[in-house]
Amino acid sequence: MMGMTRVSHVLMLGDDMRLGFLTVSTTVSAVLLSGCSFIGGQLGFDNNPYNNNTPYMNQNPAQYAQYDVRNQQAHLGNRCQVASRAQAMPRGCRPEQITQAVAPQGRQMAYGGGFPQQPQYTDGAYGSAVEKTSAVALNTSGPKKRKPKLRASFSIGAERSTNGNAIDFDKRPDLRINSLYNPQDFNESFDTGTEASGNITTTTYTANALLDANQISPANIRTDHHYESATESQLEFDDVWLTPLNVKGGVEYIVDDKTTVFANGGYSYAAGNAGTAGSVSATLYKEVIEQPYTPALTAAGDVIPGQFLTDGASNTVISYIPNQQIATFEYDFSDLKRFDVEVGARHYFKPVVKSEGYKTVTPFVGASVGISHVNAVDVTLNQTQESYQNAFEAGSTVDTEGFTVPSSGAVRLYDAQLLAQAQLNVGAEWQVTPTWALALESGLRFQDGRDYADYTDSSGNAFEGSNGDINVSIPLTLRGSLNF
Repeated sequence: MMGMTRVSHVLMLGDDMRLGFLTVSTTVSAVLLSGCSFIGGQLGFDNNPYNNNTPYMNQNPAQYAQYDVRNQQAHLGNRCQVASRAQAMPRGCRPEQITQAVAPQGRQMAYGGGFPQQPQYTDGAYGSAVEKTSAVALNTSGPKKRKPKLRASFSIGAERSTNGNAIDFDKRPDLRINSLYNPQDFNESFDTGTEASGNITTTTYTANALLDANQISPANIRTDHHYESATESQLEFDDVWLTPLNVKGGVEYIVDDKTTVFANGGYSYAAGNAGTAGSVSATLYKEVIEQPYTPALTAAGDVIPGQFLTDGASNTVISYIPNQQIATFEYDFSDLKRFDVEVGARHYFKPVVKSEGYKTVTPFVGASVGISHVNAVDVTLNQTQESYQNAFEAGSTVDTEGFTVPSSGAVRLYDAQLLAQAQLNVGAEWQVTPTWALALESGLRFQDGRDYADYTDSSGNAFEGSNGDINVSIPLTLRGSLNF
């Protein structure tokens, strides 16, 4: 404007110079106005961040008209492209012209890993595919893009116990075989012959400890609770229940690209198992007592009909077969039912398998703590007993079949109770679709030891149940997740 004022002063000097100066004024004004047409693009200002990169920097005004529409559009696209959403909108660009530069296919930016694998803004999806274009429009007519913060999860799995005994016989001695079993309860005895025939033979089959020859007597082979040996199986948790199956459901909060926290509720069920509890081995004894009889006589020497007298001392013969298995035992446990509530967190690492879009595989570690409610558990002792007679006459118990002894009923092993539990997991998660993910995980699960139920022994003494073993198991879980 100062140039135009100076021209006006000169014009007042005389009419003769008016035409010449008017021509100069018109020329200067045209040049200035043509320069002002680029003010909207911030051309010609040293403080403009785009100025040093513009192809117009060194052009004179006469050359501007040589640019066609195609060059103007290319120049506009370059000026209206930003590196990030936080960058200010370039002057002279309308909102619908703004684009964001992204890396081309095969040259994607390296992220720090975590969940989701590619942290893009999405329409309700987390970790979804990025559009395969060289720029992403920042101004769209669709719904506002966002990262989800919650997702629902559902899982199924199984676990196998690796440590801990279901019964500690030192803490529940009433369940020991040696406190329950007495071989004398299964003796077999019968008589042959009659007094009228002059002889009665009584044969008895029994089992007891192996005795020295000089100790063998009818009394010694009938001692209660005596046998050679008893085996007692260590019943671990994995022996007394079939593999527990569980289902869980819950919600997961996405803290950031690498961390999530979750809360789950679950139910587990395992059918009770019947397993060998032990066996008893003893020496089989066969005792044969022969007693002769004679008819009773009157004083006159006449036979008294139907009356007989022993005819001298009896003759006793005892034979034996040592080290024979005479009984086997099996514990039958009731079903296990467990309800779990847990809270925990997961940390995601860099993807180990990357692909275009959302289909990535990301490893993670997790930990949780919680409370479990477990039902009461009963145990029944089933016994198979060998026939002493059949076994002795066969010469061994190997080829003989025993008989089932009726059970005395179930015994309460554990009462229902609440138990603390904790879990450590490792796994990998596959982003199947923008909204669905699948994960496979395993680890270690720790459950506090259960309290044995109170009981009363055979002598009437009451005992309070003590604490059992910690149950350590290895879970294997398939989990599905759905973004909200």
